[in-house]
Amino acid sequence: MTTYTRDDQLAVQPETNVGGKIETSGAYVGHFTLAKERTAKTGTKGIEFNFEAEDGRVARYLTLWLTRANGEKIEYPYSLLSALMACLNVKNIESEPATVDEWNVAASMMMPADVQSFPDLMNKPIGVLLQREERLWEGKTYVSMKIAQFYDPSDRSTPAEIISGNRAGHALDKLVGNLRETVVRNDASPSGAAPAGDSTGNFAAIDDDDVPF
Repeated sequence: MTTYTRDDQLAVQPETNVGGKIETSGAYVGHFTLAKERTAKTGTKGIEFNFEAEDGRVARYLTLWLTRANGEKIEYPYSLLSALMACLNVKNIESEPATVDEWNVAASMMMPADVQSFPDLMNKPIGVLLQREERLWEGKTYVSMKIAQFYDPSDRSTPAEIISGNRAGHALDKLVGNLRETVVRNDASPSGAAPAGDSTGNFAAIDDDDVPF
C-alpha cells in the first residue's frame, strides 16, 4: 500500500505560479504562446516571443533580431532561430496575420492588435535556456530574460546533437553551466521599456534603443 500526505504549501503552488515571471537563469521547459514579427526603428527585423513554462511562469518580450534593414542576416540571433527550428523539426517558417492582445501605450491598457505571427513556432513543447540580465537606470533595477539556447525537452538533445544525429543529451548540462547568475548591462537606457503603469521593471518590453544596425 502506498500513502501520501497532503502538503498545503505545495497545493497552492500551481495557482501562485500562473502568470508569475521567470527571473532566474536556467533551463525551462514549456511553449511559446506568441511568436510575432517585429521591426525596429532602424528597419531591423526580428521575432518577439512570449514563453510560458510548465509551472505557469512566463517570460515576455524575448526578441531575436534577425536581419538588418538591407536583408543581411545577423549571425548570432539567426543561429538561435535556426537552433529553435532544429529542435522543433521545422525547415521553414512563414508569418501569417493574427490578432493578439498587446499593450497600447496611448490607451495605457491591453488591446487587440493585428500582427504577423509564426504559428509553426508556437504551442509546441520546447526547452529554452534563459539568461537573466539587469540594468541599473536612475536608481532602479530593470530585469529581463534573454534567450541563450534551445533544446528538445523529449530527450534533452541540443541543436548540434539533433543535426548530427547523435541525440545523446549530454551537452545540455554544460550549456546550463555556462549561464551566469546575472548579467549586468549599463550600455543603454531601458527608457520606454516597461509599459506605462507596469511596475514589473522588465526593460525588454521594447529594446529598439539596443539595435544600432
